[in-house]
Amino acid sequence: MLPSTSSLTSLDPETLAAAPWRRWAWPFAVVTVAGVAGGLWWAGRTAPAAAIAGAVVLGLALGVGIAALRLVLSGSHGVIGVARAVVEEAVGSRTPVLLVLALVLALPVLPLVLDPSERLEYRLQFFLNWALSGASFLLAMVTIVLAVGSVCGDIDSQRIHMTLVKPIQRWQYLFGKWLGIVLLDVVLVGIVGVGVFLGAVAIGRLPAADASDRRAVDEQVFTARQTARPEHPRGAEFDAAVDASIEQMQKDDPASFALDPAGARRRIKAQRVLEWHTVSADVMASYLFTLPAAARQQASVVQLRLKPFADNVGIDRAPVRFALWLNDRAYPVKNGVHEEYTLTSGRFHTIDIPASVIDESGRLRVAIANRNIVPPGETRPTAISFSPGKGLEVLYRAGSFGGNFVRGLVVMLAKLAMLAAAGLAAASWLGFPIAVLASLMVYVVAVARGFLADAIDIYTGLDRPDSTFVAMVRLRASLLFERLDKLELWDAFKTLTSIVADGFLALVPSFGSHDGVTEVATGRLLSLSQMLASCGELAVLYPFLLLAVGWLLLERRDLVNVSGS
Repeated sequence: MLPSTSSLTSLDPETLAAAPWRRWAWPFAVVTVAGVAGGLWWAGRTAPAAAIAGAVVLGLALGVGIAALRLVLSGSHGVIGVARAVVEEAVGSRTPVLLVLALVLALPVLPLVLDPSERLEYRLQFFLNWALSGASFLLAMVTIVLAVGSVCGDIDSQRIHMTLVKPIQRWQYLFGKWLGIVLLDVVLVGIVGVGVFLGAVAIGRLPAADASDRRAVDEQVFTARQTARPEHPRGAEFDAAVDASIEQMQKDDPASFALDPAGARRRIKAQRVLEWHTVSADVMASYLFTLPAAARQQASVVQLRLKPFADNVGIDRAPVRFALWLNDRAYPVKNGVHEEYTLTSGRFHTIDIPASVIDESGRLRVAIANRNIVPPGETRPTAISFSPGKGLEVLYRAGSFGGNFVRGLVVMLAKLAMLAAAGLAAASWLGFPIAVLASLMVYVVAVARGFLADAIDIYTGLDRPDSTFVAMVRLRASLLFERLDKLELWDAFKTLTSIVADGFLALVPSFGSHDGVTEVATGRLLSLSQMLASCGELAVLYPFLLLAVGWLLLERRDLVNVSGS
């Protein structure tokens, strides 16, 4: 913000002489960089020129965004004043500015490092994934450092007394800080969105490797696809067979069944579903997919995504061979010959299916016949299996890439809103270094919650992925007392730490459950309901709880005698 006239008159002559140079420094830098970009473009170096021009545009957008924030936060209310002060701190602080500059420079340069020999589909997905993930990480660091530094700086420098002597409560002070950081994140996320979107569009216009590559870009990346999972063609009969198996187990082993009836039912049903997803040598398996009737008109193709496994074969990545029928018609047929598919075992594959084969009611029946070779020493081909769930699914267009992209940015902003509240809550009680570490711990746990939960289970020897949190706590509590009774102190310590760690994990939401980056990069639909659920949890519920905790801590903190450590 430019100094007022009265403040300028109080400056020394050297500062007054330097003021005009400072005023013209940014325009001069912009003109110079634009000239360099124009020279590169004239010399035929279009890619570096576009990268430099993109950095200039993003930098100018940042300046416009900051100016817009100052205009929005020009009110006289105490909360608005605190929010405005946070924005000014961010503009004048070195660390957030350096991180933002790194982000502004990296986004236009990232397309230059892509391998031009790769398929365009892979290059585009790589750019979307790494650009959005890298921007999310850098913005998370900016948010944490700014939130912690703002409160700790006010307390250490005693500036907080100048704020709290005004008619403003401590909860209003924290809310104003949070509001200012979130509004700044809105600007930064918007800049990221513009940069990534324009970069993706530029990459998407590059020449594709072939027609299938171009179709993959248009139908698998620049889209928003919904997933359809298979149903058994004989739905009622299949459910009756599962119920009969459950009743038979209950009769054969009533004692074991009585210990965990719900678990026994789940295991039996999972076993029957797995058998249905296994294609034996002498069986043709059928899978019924129900799609919206509009799926036939929204795109020329839908995708059958599958991950086959060659059972009873010791060779890693063994080939899997099968024949395919779509609604009782052989597919594909070329020159009158029904061609078979040979795919690598244990990897995901995508098969384009013409949308025209879907019937008018939206039903698509996929039949798979085993055509595997007979291994040496065997008399029958190996079975082919698919993991129930993501191992066999149909993807169809249900929205546009632009809408999906915007919803992904909103989810990114919701995560930053939660991290801002976590940083403010930590800074309300702790000094700057410890508060930053505590906020980073929350961030790491939120990002890697699933991995950490599995690691804790493996470390303690209690790997029960299907158990609920309450069930695992009960199990570990009983095991803790048992090990203490046997004086197995080390094992008891491991069990105790696992209980504490699981308790902390239960308090932190999983960012993996609110992953908008993967959906955008792979062309999967991030629905409006999913976005609203993420915003409700990450941008409303958790900030409310964290700011309430921060307010309680700040109310009880002695702001007169602080060490600043």
